[in-house]
Amino acid sequence: MKRYAITLALVVFIAASLTTFYAYGADLHLPEYRLQTIEGDPVEAAALTLSGSYVGGKGSYSIKVSASGSERYEPSAWNQWMQNEGPLTSPMYSDFNALYEKHSGFMRGKVDTYSFYTDEDSLIFAKAAYTKGRDSLQDGTIRWSLDSLDLASGKQTHYWDEQQLEPASNAYAYVVDVQKAGAEVHVLTNVNRVNQTNEIIDKVFDTITGDPIRSIRLPLGEPSEPDRELQIMVLAEEKPTAANSRVLFLVREQRKNGMGTAATASDTAPAVFSEKLYEYQYASGEVKELPLVAGTEENNQVTSAVLSLEGETLIALQKMEESVTIDRFDLSAGLAQPQVTIKTSQLSEKTISQAQVANGRVYLLLQADDYFKNHSMPIAIVADATDGRILYKGTPALVKANGRPDDQLDDVWLSNMLVLR
Repeated sequence: MKRYAITLALVVFIAASLTTFYAYGADLHLPEYRLQTIEGDPVEAAALTLSGSYVGGKGSYSIKVSASGSERYEPSAWNQWMQNEGPLTSPMYSDFNALYEKHSGFMRGKVDTYSFYTDEDSLIFAKAAYTKGRDSLQDGTIRWSLDSLDLASGKQTHYWDEQQLEPASNAYAYVVDVQKAGAEVHVLTNVNRVNQTNEIIDKVFDTITGDPIRSIRLPLGEPSEPDRELQIMVLAEEKPTAANSRVLFLVREQRKNGMGTAATASDTAPAVFSEKLYEYQYASGEVKELPLVAGTEENNQVTSAVLSLEGETLIALQKMEESVTIDRFDLSAGLAQPQVTIKTSQLSEKTISQAQVANGRVYLLLQADDYFKNHSMPIAIVADATDGRILYKGTPALVKANGRPDDQLDDVWLSNMLVLR
């Protein structure tokens, strides 16, 4: 027993030493960088972080660069497992850091980004799980569980409900949005089945008693042919904990996987036949079809735009190598806003590698051709999403070499962009 204890202690000591070396020792020898303003307001870069790898010398190290400086970071899974936090401390969502600090006991172990809702009165977490029957002919069961924290009293309440669903050999369920409407909490749930149209269910509970009130299966259409299926993309509020009275669905009718002609090397996705956009109002339970956003054509209904919902505005972002186009649609007024286009000719000769819309801004990451080979630094752009005005332009710059030789100072590849929401 004593020998076992000594061995265990030695293993723990070695692990701790290695952790200390990798967490601190390596950082001392990496160059330091900072996102440096070329033009515009530096405040606009506060939400922006570039990430990638430093490859100078031996090994490769993950690195993040912002206006505050640079830091080495490890893949978050290990750190978050050790801290018992979960993925919600991601730099993409500002709300979760504050929630962990204020309500650490309630937040512990809760990791599903779109399963939260919070306002001045309460913090709610919802979870859904599907359990299939003993055989393919037996109904499956979906179970909802909710935890609610009263922010004034600190009282926690747990409530749940179950519902049987049609048999399925392979299915799973998960929460895609949580919202309150009056005295009701709505748990929007996506039920996926292999080679079948996924089903959207709004499970409604009473916020005071915790009793289940109703379960609504949203009518989002049916496939027009037996060899087709509907793929439903949920467009919930971009900021996961924020309130929104609506949720949108992009519904594509496409050929089922494995149906039709034999696949070729050029086949990357099933054939898509049509596309529709729907809006669901939580308070009224009304589902209505909306006009498709710009980016669709009469003879090609499938849009390549990336859609997002911010408050009452539907945003469509189309990225090409030399330009981005932003279309904004006011859902309350039913009006399309003027289209905005930003071209690289306005900025530099570089290529747009990434683009995001958040916080009323357009964030662009521009890279030169063969930037891996030439070790060129990217250009970060922040523009106003309403009119395309360039508000900020910056690039990572060396701050301190930390003993690294000159030929290793530009051995950093920053190819990803994180935006705080």
